Amino acid sequence: METMCKRNGMAVALLCGLAVTSTTASAQQRAADDWQFVPVGPPASLQENPQRAVQQPVFGSIKKPSTAGRSILRRSLEGIDFIGSNCGCLPPDTNAAVGNDFVVETVNFQVRMWNKTLGNILLDEPLAQFFGAHSEGDVYALYDDIADRWYVSAFDSDATGLFLAISNDGNPLHGFVTFHLHDPPFPAGFPDYEKPGFNKDAIFITFNNFGPGGGDAATVVAIDKLAIFAGTLRFFVSVPQFQFRAMPPAQLHDDKTGGVEWFVSTDGTDAGGNTIRVTQLTNYLSDQPSFTYTSLPVAPYRNAPRADQPGGSVTTFPNTTTTQVQ
Repeated sequence: METMCKRNGMAVALLCGLAVTSTTASAQQRAADDWQFVPVGPPASLQENPQRAVQQPVFGSIKKPSTAGRSILRRSLEGIDFIGSNCGCLPPDTNAAVGNDFVVETVNFQVRMWNKTLGNILLDEPLAQFFGAHSEGDVYALYDDIADRWYVSAFDSDATGLFLAISNDGNPLHGFVTFHLHDPPFPAGFPDYEKPGFNKDAIFITFNNFGPGGGDAATVVAIDKLAIFAGTLRFFVSVPQFQFRAMPPAQLHDDKTGGVEWFVSTDGTDAGGNTIRVTQLTNYLSDQPSFTYTSLPVAPYRNAPRADQPGGSVTTFPNTTTTQVQ
């Protein structure tokens, strides 16, 4: 499922799990904070009935692919194979980030970096070497074009805290500094499904708190950018209205002011529903954060009971969850 929400020129794209079919929602003018729900796909002429809460999927005629960017599509990079991701877990949590002149891929055991233009491998090493200590995985990489820095986050050595590696500059080959989020105010326990994001003045990591008293609820860590770039880890922890499977923070690439962060998630549960939740967070670098919630109608979705992989020997149980927000 892909939807977009626009406010003052900012776009938030929602990418959800395997169980969600590509759908489209009708335009909704939100009274709260002037939100306008803008569908991806159908033109305005298809949204003539203002009483209809949800627009059904519309599939237009098939168009021939554009020749623009065709040379880029020919570029192929050899990703980390089974040996490099043989963590005994399914899936190995593969993800990649693209920025400036580099591509960075991470899986639960390995990190690999390429030159984006030439496609040659520049770095290929185990996470234990990269972080300077064993990591239990759940790794995620992203590029912050506001600060011209690379971030890689993952479980720490016993999966009770998180590692956050931050590049020294825009070239990931110039080294990373690894910070350990473990001591209070970081909550004790298992920070599952961790997902990072950023705006102008903070780095955000959300996760499900499976620790004592955490209630499996989404938890937000806001990390002060200026402090951490100077070598000091300063962060604040907050708990929004209940949301299972976390609520990934937006990567606000064009943020000029800071002060506001956005999250997009399913509306409380990963079992299914007909709304998504847009969450606004302010005052996050303090002990008094402020959350504002808006539920936007979408076509009904639900989780898939099972998904057989090619060959039929592996079965996964996908959740209806958000994985990345732009």
